[in-house]
Amino acid sequence: TERSTIGMMGNKYLWWSALAVIALLVVGVGCSRAMARGKTPIMSLFAFNYSPYYLDDVRVDGQFLGGIGGYTNGGSGMAPRAPRGKGPHSVRVRWIEANRYDLATNRYLDEGHRVPREAVVPLKTPYPPNPATLLLHFYADGHVEAELLDKGVNKWDVRRMPVPKEHKDHDQY
Repeated sequence: TERSTIGMMGNKYLWWSALAVIALLVVGVGCSRAMARGKTPIMSLFAFNYSPYYLDDVRVDGQFLGGIGGYTNGGSGMAPRAPRGKGPHSVRVRWIEANRYDLATNRYLDEGHRVPREAVVPLKTPYPPNPATLLLHFYADGHVEAELLDKGVNKWDVRRMPVPKEHKDHDQY
């Protein structure tokens, strides 16, 4: 009888432990749903590069975008959350300006060029109602512009400068 009493007590604690785990799961799901309703959507990141330099290790507010080819485009990642309100808001962009793309030879010149760059870039206003993409534009003079694209806007339609005709990938962009 002593053994059966111990077994019943063990089952009792197991039952209460299971109930506690279920209660925690229900509370956790409810809280995460409530928090998700109050947050703005996560956007994608993309960039056009109008400079001759390969842009390496591009990051936007710490989010990794990737590398961006000279005169072309690149990177694709998850952006920070869309800003709330009317703005103005800005993003911190960090990158390494690397080898220069030579249009005469259609290749990157290995000149050992690696210069860290950083910019605080204001987001172009007004913001679209349903921002889905944070798009960066890197210019040859070193400045960067940023804009939010509404859901359904094709990023290829907002490229501001064409890929040079001399570039080997001219017809692909």
